[in-house]
Amino acid sequence: MKNFRIPEKKWSIPWTFLIFIPALFAFTVSQAIKPSFEPPVEVRQVHPALPSSIQVFNKSFNLSSLENPIRTEILAKGNTEAANEIYQAAVQAGSKVYFKNCFYCHGDLLDGNGHFADGFNPIPANFQDGGTIAQLPEAYLFWRITTGGPGLPKESTPWDSAMPVWHEILKEDEIWQVITFLYDYVGQVPRIWDPKVSKAATSRKDKIQSQRAKMTGQELYQFRCAVCHGEEGNGDSVAAELLYPKPRDFTLALFKHKTSPSDKLVRDEDLFHTIKQGLNGTSMPAWKTLLTDEQIKSLIPIIKRFDISASWAPEEADEEEDFDEEGHYIKDDFVQITDKEPIKDQIAYSEESIAQGKIAFEKICRQCHGYTGRGNITSGKRLADDWGNRLWPRDLTKPWTWRIRHVSGNDEKNRNDENIRNETIRQIYARLSIGIPGTPMPAHRSTTDDPDPVSLADRWHIANYVYSLGENDIPPGEKTVIKGINVAMLPTTGDDDAWNNAPATTLRLVPNIIKGKRLFTPLSNAITVRVLYNKDEIAFLLEMSDRTDSRPGDIVSDSIQDESIEMQSDAFAIQFPKAKSFQTTPIVKKPSYRHGDAANPTTIWYWNAGNLDLMDEIPPKSMIFNAKGTDKRLEYRPNDKTLVATGKWEQGHWRVLMKRPRDGNNSGDVSFTEGQFIPISFANWDGSNGEIGSKHTLTSWYWLLLPTL
Repeated sequence: MKNFRIPEKKWSIPWTFLIFIPALFAFTVSQAIKPSFEPPVEVRQVHPALPSSIQVFNKSFNLSSLENPIRTEILAKGNTEAANEIYQAAVQAGSKVYFKNCFYCHGDLLDGNGHFADGFNPIPANFQDGGTIAQLPEAYLFWRITTGGPGLPKESTPWDSAMPVWHEILKEDEIWQVITFLYDYVGQVPRIWDPKVSKAATSRKDKIQSQRAKMTGQELYQFRCAVCHGEEGNGDSVAAELLYPKPRDFTLALFKHKTSPSDKLVRDEDLFHTIKQGLNGTSMPAWKTLLTDEQIKSLIPIIKRFDISASWAPEEADEEEDFDEEGHYIKDDFVQITDKEPIKDQIAYSEESIAQGKIAFEKICRQCHGYTGRGNITSGKRLADDWGNRLWPRDLTKPWTWRIRHVSGNDEKNRNDENIRNETIRQIYARLSIGIPGTPMPAHRSTTDDPDPVSLADRWHIANYVYSLGENDIPPGEKTVIKGINVAMLPTTGDDDAWNNAPATTLRLVPNIIKGKRLFTPLSNAITVRVLYNKDEIAFLLEMSDRTDSRPGDIVSDSIQDESIEMQSDAFAIQFPKAKSFQTTPIVKKPSYRHGDAANPTTIWYWNAGNLDLMDEIPPKSMIFNAKGTDKRLEYRPNDKTLVATGKWEQGHWRVLMKRPRDGNNSGDVSFTEGQFIPISFANWDGSNGEIGSKHTLTSWYWLLLPTL
């Protein structure tokens, strides 16, 4: 043993091993058994292998040899005028198909950033990315477009894709036209195996793109803008009827967003900024990614020339010689406005100013915006713009939906940035002072010798108060997990203070533009969810802004109802997969979020607000349905009374509570087990918007987690 004695100076070595190794082992074990709040990893194959054939349009298509018949015809005619005419006609027809059906998700710029795109997971494809359609043959696009999300193979599951099955909606030639348009618009050619054919297609593409890079003025407007704003600039396009708000009509020289005083025309700088930066919450994109500053500037005189009210003509213009028969000013010396609305004497953001702003707001603004700023009209008057289009007041509690340039509520950093906050308040003040031309929103500063309708100080106080309305807003984010909180006793109403302890998750709502009777002009855009549970039951609180208490018979809602839309009852739903319809390991499996299918059914919890009509009063009701796909009727479970639901609408805000036992029992429904990630999705029907049946808003799948302690 003497030979094994450890020198006195090296005694620390074995002690290090004796302590470190067990500690490392303990740490490894603890990490392995530690509950994870990270959602299951969903691995998808973005470009799965092309199948050998598909059956659509009552025909079989061999995808290995399928070619775009339009491109084949064009290339057969060579570099001739006839070939160019066929090509341009196909692109124009494809453009109409795209903007009637596709741009809501894939965007005006074809960049996957349409105004509903943020509500989908996975997000729509970005065709501007050189790694997408430029790497694919046209047969691939034909397959993906015709068969949609349900046509994806197993390697591209889970079935979250919102891509509709377009062969049920479009004709075969329309699909080839839109494919031709896609490649043309993004300046790409498909993968073509024949080198000679590929060279010819590339040569045509290069020639077209060279010409388009030089586009300015009227030519540029017709190519990029007319599809929404119309060839004559009157906002009457193929897409306009399916958009809210409507594209701007340029013929009356009225523009909502400007920095000039209320009695002045819009400044050129305002037009430039709107085109370059786009308008948040509308279909107007930020053209800065595709157009140069010089190209944008070249559009301004085109916009002015569409005016038929002589607004942009100088005072000395001759009524007979300087205007055409439609009233357009034909010269180029348009009026240019340099005056800016004065933004001065800003009052600091403080509790005192907010309190004064609240008093002024309730006196001046509440008839349109409601007492809490959610846009719930209290005057009993329907609002419309100068063109007769129905308008709804802005929900001031959601800064992320505002059109103004500095949106302060999008993330925590902006909320705490004093400079951004002050600039946002200045933008609110400007809107109050200038008003919004063409809408019922008036100017609150006089541009004459008359007194201001609202004093300068009150305008600043109101601006501070309006900013404060969004301070506690929870905007949609990137969170995909809704976490529950374990409590001893579940609340029985949505007003219970216990809900304040539950973390809130806000999810974007998107309209069903996928199948059935589709919805293109939703008014609801988000739903906030909180979850509480105990050992026996689970409860969900659904909250959302809704400008109307849409229950037929409600006096205020009936008085402001759009006469062209039949009011329905507001309703909410939560959807879960059946217990055997999903898995999280070793790979993620989920049913289609559009009611699953026969092999992977879902369960739907549903609550309807009822009807207040004295002649046909219907109380609120809660129901449970089985769903087996969008082609199947929902199966009502009349004997299942386990769902308890209540709802309350107040000042433009719904709170709906849904509660049910955690154990799925023998129903096949999912059991809400702690530590398990469970797919969950939501739906809403806004009755004042005529939403019923498949016409409603919804979410794709998210994850529900009841954390283990």
